[in-house]
Amino acid sequence: MNSELLQKIRSHHHTTEGREKLFYELADIESDIWAEIESRKITNWATHFSQIAAKAQKNTVIMEVERAASYSYKELEEASEKIKNFILATTDDHHIGLHYPNSFAFMAALIGINKAGRIAILFNHREPQERLAGLAETTSVKRVLGDPIGELEYHAIEKIIESEQKDGTKYGVHETTLEDPAFVIFTSGTSGPSKPALFSHRRMIGAGVAWGLRTGMESSDNCYISLPLYHGNGLAVAFSAVIFSGATAVLRPKFSVTHFWEDINGYGCSHMVYIGELWRYLVSADKGGENPNRSLKVIFGNGLNKSLWEEVIQRYGIAHVVEHFGATEMPAGALTNWFDIPGYCGYLPPDDPKAQEMVLVDEAMHPDRERGEALFVVPSGKYRGYMDERLDEKKLVRNLFKEGDLWWRSGDLLERNAQGFFTFVERLGDTYRFKGENVACVDVEEAIRSAGRFDEVVVYGIALPSIEGKIGMASMVSSEPFGAEDANTLYEKLKEKVAPYALPYLLRVQREKHRTTSTLKIQKAHLAKEGIERFQETPHYILLDDGYHPLDEHNYQGIMEGRIVLGTKGTK
Repeated sequence: MNSELLQKIRSHHHTTEGREKLFYELADIESDIWAEIESRKITNWATHFSQIAAKAQKNTVIMEVERAASYSYKELEEASEKIKNFILATTDDHHIGLHYPNSFAFMAALIGINKAGRIAILFNHREPQERLAGLAETTSVKRVLGDPIGELEYHAIEKIIESEQKDGTKYGVHETTLEDPAFVIFTSGTSGPSKPALFSHRRMIGAGVAWGLRTGMESSDNCYISLPLYHGNGLAVAFSAVIFSGATAVLRPKFSVTHFWEDINGYGCSHMVYIGELWRYLVSADKGGENPNRSLKVIFGNGLNKSLWEEVIQRYGIAHVVEHFGATEMPAGALTNWFDIPGYCGYLPPDDPKAQEMVLVDEAMHPDRERGEALFVVPSGKYRGYMDERLDEKKLVRNLFKEGDLWWRSGDLLERNAQGFFTFVERLGDTYRFKGENVACVDVEEAIRSAGRFDEVVVYGIALPSIEGKIGMASMVSSEPFGAEDANTLYEKLKEKVAPYALPYLLRVQREKHRTTSTLKIQKAHLAKEGIERFQETPHYILLDDGYHPLDEHNYQGIMEGRIVLGTKGTK
């Protein structure tokens, strides 16, 4: 941990002048780093990694917790070269699927794919096969590295790494630009079904610079990553910062409350990447007693609200928190709050020119200084956020303030105070966030319709006590009788179609049609606000232990008081 940075923050962050001084100092450092990167003619983030690896060599880049294995920068560089050579020698496919848990093999494959000038399509390892096969078809993936997907050709990453490749053929890196996509992350965006979002080489390098500097990460630090590398937080926020800093990533395939502090202390982790709900789990499981933390100093991520933030730093003695607001497909850098002032997801000096490149607007697209949907200016006037260019236009607003200007819609409601700090309020689109995953309501609605006979199906997220974000609920109109047995028949079918985190944890079944707007759109906001309050009027079912159970007064009180945790063993 860069103790000098921490001291600067502690001495400057409580005043407007102090914060602005830190903000502009960091901006100057970033500018110098980018000038140096561009002077080296780097056009591919994998090349950037190779240059760092050439200096780090014997330093450890990855420790795998479950395998108790460690790998050096040199070993990762050599393994990625084998992946690159294999791809260039065996296929002309431009899109290569990557379907594997957090591991040395995952990162070797990703770097190798990018070295070959190809785009890595990162598949969610928690998704069922049927859905993965559909996403592969959408993204024109014919070949997968890692675990199988349907009938697609696949190759085990470890076998490629262990191969001799005796012919000695040397391949160069395919020509790319910093603006070209390095990989694709599936995101729900703000509405509609899941979308393959593009993540460029420039953004991957920039993410490492941004979070490496803001977290004060150094080559002597170990960073714990239990969030998936197929998503932005694990890969672009955390692993890129590790690479930029020449540090070590301690990887666990999946977050575990039971093993968390054992891992942190056992591997001497000074840093870790989070989502807010992760800390809620830890605090709930660790009430009272001695502070279990022996090494963790810096945490960074998103979704840590003010009360939980304060509880975490007091309970565990965390020295530095970096919270951010951003999206996979956004055209600009994320907002960040690295000033250790709890409750905010970003900061921009109110009078800074960069503050004019982001606006908050109301529903009529009129600027609102204090509260509204966050819009970001598209710097180059050209936006490429998705593989399907038709989806790009839906995220854009043209000629908002003057002829020719171009703005990107976040789909998220933020608040801004007079000091320039931003607070995340809620997601505006047809999605909700649960267990760190964005759930596209349309995807779940389609799965329910295909699994049963319903006149109407509406999926949305609702707020419940002791849950960070929102939890999935489905309201269904059925003209036929529907009971607990039918609910569990539906559950068995849904398990094959949607990921565990996307299952509707609550069902409501009614006979009357849903309320609609004048344009015949079902009023989801009304349903979400209503939640489960009408359980005595119309049948409700909750996902609990071995399946769906009727919601009665006893269970209702248990949920409201936080005594009942929804979900089966595979979904909690």
